[in-house]
Amino acid sequence: MFASRRAALPVVVLSAVLPGSLSCADIPGRCITAPCWAAVDSTTSTTTDPTTDPSTDVSTTGPDQCGNGVVDPGETCDDGEECSDGVCNSDAYTGEKHCNAACSGLYPGWCGDKAMQATEMCDEGGNTLACDADCTPVECGDGLLNPAASEACDDGAENADAYDDSPDEVTCNSACTGKAPHCGDGVCQEANEDASCADCTCGDGITSAPETCDDGMGGTQTDTPTCDADCTAIECGDGHPNLAAGEKCDDGNDENDDECRNDCTTCGNGTVQPGEECDDGNTVDDDGCSNECILPRLVFVTSSGFVGNLGGLAGADMKCAAAGMIADPDLPATAWRAWLSDDTGSPSTRFDTNFTGWYRLVDGTPIAKGWSDLTDSNLLAAINLTENNAAPGSPKNVWSNTTAAGTKAGMEHCSNWSIPDLVPKGRLGDPAATNTDWTDLNDAVLNPFSCGVQLHLYCFQNIP
Repeated sequence: MFASRRAALPVVVLSAVLPGSLSCADIPGRCITAPCWAAVDSTTSTTTDPTTDPSTDVSTTGPDQCGNGVVDPGETCDDGEECSDGVCNSDAYTGEKHCNAACSGLYPGWCGDKAMQATEMCDEGGNTLACDADCTPVECGDGLLNPAASEACDDGAENADAYDDSPDEVTCNSACTGKAPHCGDGVCQEANEDASCADCTCGDGITSAPETCDDGMGGTQTDTPTCDADCTAIECGDGHPNLAAGEKCDDGNDENDDECRNDCTTCGNGTVQPGEECDDGNTVDDDGCSNECILPRLVFVTSSGFVGNLGGLAGADMKCAAAGMIADPDLPATAWRAWLSDDTGSPSTRFDTNFTGWYRLVDGTPIAKGWSDLTDSNLLAAINLTENNAAPGSPKNVWSNTTAAGTKAGMEHCSNWSIPDLVPKGRLGDPAATNTDWTDLNDAVLNPFSCGVQLHLYCFQNIP
């Protein structure tokens, strides 16, 4: 602040006044304490303005100005005389941060400092599981939203569980977990809503009573793989054939020998329908079409022998594909897989393990029904016929390195079926056996055997 300058006052005659008997206080506008006679210039007969004297300057800054709302030199804070909480530069607790009465620092206590004050019920520095940001315990209905305490909303006294027919203005429910019941909340309130509310419409994608399912259906009530068109659960025997869910029929009765079986299939009626590979119209299971209407798959042992450098599993598959052209010329080359294992795979990882139809030799002899029967350690018949429907030549053994369960038997696989030398070796099976020997011969002398010997391969049809 700068001291102001005032214009010189008129000459004052002090002829009857003793020095010190008149002070500046007796002359308007004077703020110094020197006697008035000191202001008379005997030379110029004018009065000197004392405000031009720097020694008379009065500062407007500094600690003495605490409360002017300006952080002056010597102050660390100054809230002024007007502030939002009504208390400024005070040593009183208000719940808010504010400057102390001396402007020397913040008052040490406020809501949010994580220190309990006498007027606080809790203080955890903001919203927590147990405490609101205003230092009061969490309470649904206090109008304070506390997400940390799992509150999704809180409209205070307006919280309600009553149905609200104004979706745009729905209040919070009484548990503060969401909005009060209303059309659009995904639940059909039957007492208040009808089909005009999407929550009560089958096909809206919202499962609401009395619906037991609702897949949306693109807005049109249609069967889906998991729900009937009327939004009820799929059930064979309900009289509603859900083709999308695999039901071939549904006559709603418990007669198993009529046109529709009790499992909602029509296999055996002589007509191939969706989902069926075949239908021969009879009940002979192991013929050209099983009782589940699944075509059989061929198995043979190659007529040719091969040393251990098969070209890996892929090369062995190609050898089976070449022989498979004779077993069934109508099948593609990709239909065949070699029963063989190494570090890169095994039948358990390369075969259709969901197959439930019959494996048969080229002459129709059944070997096993489905993958589970094939891998239970016992075959119904030996795999002893080649693609030409003949016995394999000697030596009759086959390369395998596979357990009866279809997994890798060991590390004897001619270096992943790539080496034809006498060393290393490969594990083999016996095509004359129906026990586990068929795939892993129990003979320590013969098994494993030199990779330089020509042995046969088991070939399986892997796709219809």
